[in-house]
Amino acid sequence: MKRATKTLEWAESDKGASILDIALNHLTLGRATIYAVILDLPLADLNVASSGVNASVIGLRQANSQEHIPSGLLTRAWMRFLTGARTGPESAQSDLDDAWEIAERGPMPLFLADIHLHRARLFFRETTYPWNQHPDGTPRGPKDDLAAARRLIEKHGYWRRKEELEDAEEAAKSW
Repeated sequence: MKRATKTLEWAESDKGASILDIALNHLTLGRATIYAVILDLPLADLNVASSGVNASVIGLRQANSQEHIPSGLLTRAWMRFLTGARTGPESAQSDLDDAWEIAERGPMPLFLADIHLHRARLFFRETTYPWNQHPDGTPRGPKDDLAAARRLIEKHGYWRRKEELEDAEEAAKSW
């Protein structure tokens, strides 16, 4: 958090810094703060994370950085889920849907895998799964998202997500 704070200060004080540099620094600080909140570290504040992540998403959109916007949206979805804004407008669900639209259009299959993982990991306990139907109308749930994530991870050799996927699959055995 100290490093992220310092690099953000440098970027904001540099008159030549790009909107993208500042937005990515906000994203790094927001993520670090979310981790600190989850780990219950002293002085960790979800409001600080929220303002940083929101600033990041705004900056990424202003910079028109399509390849970075999904990262900001995934982080904001996680943050919004933690604050209770799970479904509806300005929620974790809406951020995941926005990220999906960008990644699908991209095409950005690694982000699609990340979105499947986020959906399953964040919403597996929810009574109504927000993405509860396949396009053909058949029911679907978080295990379907994990299966889709596995297919994309294997197809594209996205092995940095292997451990996260396996942890989620192991947890899914009790769902």
